[in-house]
Amino acid sequence: MEIIKPVKVNNMERKVEESIKKAYVLINQNVPPNTQIDSLEVVKQVEEYRQLWKPYKTNVILLAESHVFTDRQDHEIWCNSSILHAIIPNYPLPFVRFVYCLGYGEDELLTKRRTDGKNTGTPQFWKIFSSCVAENENDLGFHKILKTKTSFLIRRLRNKIEVLQKMREKGIWLLDASIVGLYGSGNKNQAVIKRILEICWKNHIADTIQETNPKHVIIIGKGVDDIISSNLLKLNIPFTVLLQPQARVKRHVQLENYKTYQRICARYCRREAEALDLFKPNIEKTNLNPFGYGDGQTYV
Repeated sequence: MEIIKPVKVNNMERKVEESIKKAYVLINQNVPPNTQIDSLEVVKQVEEYRQLWKPYKTNVILLAESHVFTDRQDHEIWCNSSILHAIIPNYPLPFVRFVYCLGYGEDELLTKRRTDGKNTGTPQFWKIFSSCVAENENDLGFHKILKTKTSFLIRRLRNKIEVLQKMREKGIWLLDASIVGLYGSGNKNQAVIKRILEICWKNHIADTIQETNPKHVIIIGKGVDDIISSNLLKLNIPFTVLLQPQARVKRHVQLENYKTYQRICARYCRREAEALDLFKPNIEKTNLNPFGYGDGQTYV
């Protein structure tokens, strides 16, 4: 069986780590005492996964809201190294509820399973990823990464990794507006969510976007749009707002949404010669499940 090029795993860059720690401390100081927040270890693990797939040159940022809250029991679970490392050597094994963790949504890949919590993953985000790297908007490649179409685990994992590699080569990167999970941790009112997003923007996300200097940003969901778009306008970075992939809209509307990802990425992305060295070391974090409705308009 063909083995995918090993991952080069480095420690998180000190600047990134410090900005994440600062934001994390401020979040804990500014939310109600009983608010469930990921541990710092989980936050850093999510960022490690994100940084592994950071492109050499970022052309398009997918700006979502956050990953899903990962508690202590979740984080004690690992991916099965005998399966995963046979496909992609050295890939991180700790489980977090984040799309770049290959065990998220894949129970067959885990060393153990929780009986009190589902591991459904976020297939909607895999459809976004697949759309972003598709060459043709009429063939977005969903069948390769969904369990309903590709039931064999090894083949599906290889297909997912191929999508991630293409994203990295084309300069497409998933960034979350919050460093902590805003889903799966009990109800958070909008004031709390707004405060968390503001803290993360000021102490980590704004600098990350400025330093990567993307050609375009796709904001996923109205929740992020309402708080972040005015800040992006100040940075003079063109952006498009799209509805969240979980939005309750008709199928043809959602399909058109996925096609829009393909069109935007086809316009702004090209394979950077330097990025052919897959897995150039780096480390940052991502997030999932945005909410709200986007208007699909592009802002400059």
